[in-house]
Formats: sequence, structure tokens, C-alpha cells
Amino acid sequence: MAKLSFRETLRRYVPPWLSDRPGRTVGFRVLYAIASVLDAGAEVLVQGIQARMPGHGTPTALPYIGRDRRIIRGPEQTDAAYAAELVRWLDYWRAAGNAYTLALALQTFLYPGAPRVRIVTRSGVWYTLEPSGELLWHRAEPNNWDWDSITHPQNAGNWSDFWVIVYPPHWDDAGDWGGGDGQTWGAGKAFGLDVATGTVAAIKSLIQQWKGSHSLCRMLIVAYDPASFDPASPPGAPGMPDGHWGHWSKDDGAGGRVKSRREDARYVEV
Repeated sequence: MAKLSFRETLRRYVPPWLSDRPGRTVGFRVLYAIASVLDAGAEVLVQGIQARMPGHGTPTALPYIGRDRRIIRGPEQTDAAYAAELVRWLDYWRAAGNAYTLALALQTFLYPGAPRVRIVTRSGVWYTLEPSGELLWHRAEPNNWDWDSITHPQNAGNWSDFWVIVYPPHWDDAGDWGGGDGQTWGAGKAFGLDVATGTVAAIKSLIQQWKGSHSLCRMLIVAYDPASFDPASPPGAPGMPDGHWGHWSKDDGAGGRVKSRREDARYVEV
């Protein structure tokens, strides 16, 4: 049923001598002006009630709702996508601290594209959230994730450590530092990534917000090879951490230093 305004129903209630008769409309115009004020007040009331309902009210209310519900908005999220996430806020908080919730929050933040997100623990437990929304779980036996057993052997007992791996489509590689490609690192962008430092800071905050309070995220890895960091890889497989990845370089055996990590990924300390 269509909503009728006070102005549209005014003629039903006024006596004939106040109706909008030809040539005698002064009284009706006065009442019409009063009804206009009532319509404006009713519209403000309706919009005020709807404003608290993401997806129904004005999108200008979304930042305030997101602040209250502690849902961080992605830099490219549309009003509709963010409103849909705000509707699910209780589902997020019921499962806060769960690896799936963290992966889902990251995937949603990186809208559009829904990239694959992986979370791997120090003990070799892998969680993979696919672009389709499918969640996969895998325990590597024997453990295939040896990040820093050689560089930092004292961390071996830190069972609650985990790493986050995010795959394309997202953020272009910023190129090599001084590589002659005309690009420089810095200047408002994260080192090695063609993305604003504020976006990376937001992701760090997001990880801290949704991870378990007992756990520690060692690194955010932005992987550009979709086949990299395969949970089914055997221990010591090429491109997998071999105990030297706690430092960016390692001894080459001839008195020099070489890169210890994959070159087709970027590493951000959290």
C-alpha cells in the first residue's frame, strides 16, 4: 500500500468552506502549509528509524553503525556490500577468535574479488577460505611449516603463533626498490605493495581484532603465485619455509647473504 501524506489526505477532512474551491483557497492554503510541516516531521521520523537498519536507511549512517558494531570497512567496499556485512555483525562476534571468522573478515575487507585466504599455525594446521566461500582444513603430518627453527630456535614452543596468507586478486606488486621501473617504495604506500599504508594498517587492526586473544600473528604474507604455499606440500619442499624465514636473508655458505624467502610474495609484520 502506498504511503499517503498529510497533504494528500487533507481534502478528506476539511469542511466545504475550507476546501480548495476555485477563487476561495486562502484557508485551504494555510492548512496545506501546516500539513507540509507535518509531512516533513513524519519523513524525518521514518528516516531516523530506518537509519539504524543497514541496507534500508540512508548510507550516510553506515560509518556510525560500523563504528558501534566494530566492523571495519574495506577501502573498495560498496555501500550495499558493507551494509550486508553489518547485518551479519552478531555472527562475526559469536565466532570471534575462530580462524574461519578471521579469514572471512579479511576476505570481505578485500572486496571486490573475494581472494583466497589461508591461515597456518606453527604446528602445521592449515585453514583455507576459498573465493567460493568453501572452508578447507588440513593438518600437515609431518609438519611442513618451519618458519624460524634455525633463525629463532627459542620460538619452537610458541604453539599459538600463526601466519596469514592472502592471494590475488588484489594489490599490485610495487616493483623492485631501485629496479629502474620508475617506481619507488614509500610515499604513502606500503613497502613492496601498491596500496596505501592506511589499508595495511587497517588489515593489521582487523587481524588483531578477530584473532584469538591467546594467539600471535607473526606475519601477513601477500602471495602472488596462486600455487604457492600449498598445504599438501611435504616438509622442505621448494618455496616452503625451511627454518631460515625468521630473517629475510641467510648465509650462502660462501661468506655472503642470499634471500631466505620466496621472491614472489611480500611480507608484512603484524
